[in-house]
Order: sequence, then structure tokens, then C-alpha cells
Amino acid sequence: MKMSMALTAFTPRDRKLRESRLPLTAEFLAGAWLVFAAFAYSYSFTLSATAGFWNSLACGIAVAAVALVRFGLPERARWLGLVNVAIGFWLIAAPFAFGYPVDGHRDAIRTNSLIVGVLLAIFSVISVTVAYRRHSGDFRE
Repeated sequence: MKMSMALTAFTPRDRKLRESRLPLTAEFLAGAWLVFAAFAYSYSFTLSATAGFWNSLACGIAVAAVALVRFGLPERARWLGLVNVAIGFWLIAAPFAFGYPVDGHRDAIRTNSLIVGVLLAIFSVISVTVAYRRHSGDFRE
């Protein structure tokens, strides 16, 4: 029995679905990074000490979980993307709320939180916008 592999062209619907999942993948990777960063960075020299560790860990788990739910149920969980937008803005504010240091080599925690927060907010807004446009039928091919 001979099996042949045929290349199939993506339909417009498949392409739209693939394009809407790219920002979700970036959101999931940001959440995974936050979980990893909670263990990789030492929060002991911040004013918040363990609060910074738990903030990074909880935000990372929440972001990854929301991305996975939205990845599996794209039509039913469109509104969940707003949770990741809020977490992105919280990650931008967290260094100021928790008093992360700004001097010398210890600036890595502050920089990590700011960069991941900005990227997460951007990718989440893109993901929510694409999901709502795709649902309303206003998604150009």
C-alpha cells in the first residue's frame, strides 16, 4: 500500500485562524517566561522580597492559562484576552508598586517586568482585536 503526501492549500478560514493564534503563542511564551523568571531572578533584595516572586509566578501562570484556554476555545473565550491585557499593564506598574531596585546590575528584575508587561499588553491587544474582528466578519483576507 503506497501512501502519498499531498500538500493542501490553506483556505482563507485556516489562514485567519493561524494568524489569530500567533499572538496567543507569544502570550503563552510570555507567561512561561514569567514562571521561569520567578525562579531565575533573586527577589530577596527588593522591598517586596517574596511578593515580587509570587507576583511573577502568579502572573505567569495566569497568562499561560488564559492563552491556553483561548488557544483551545477561540470562539468562546474571546473576552479572556482582556485578562492578559490587564496583567500586562499590571506588570508595567509592578516595579513601582513593589519597589524593584533601579541601580546597577540589580535592575534586571525591573527591566524584565517592564519589557514583558509591554510585550504582553501589545500581543494581548492584537489578539483580542483579531478575535473580535474575526467573530464579526470584519477580517480582511
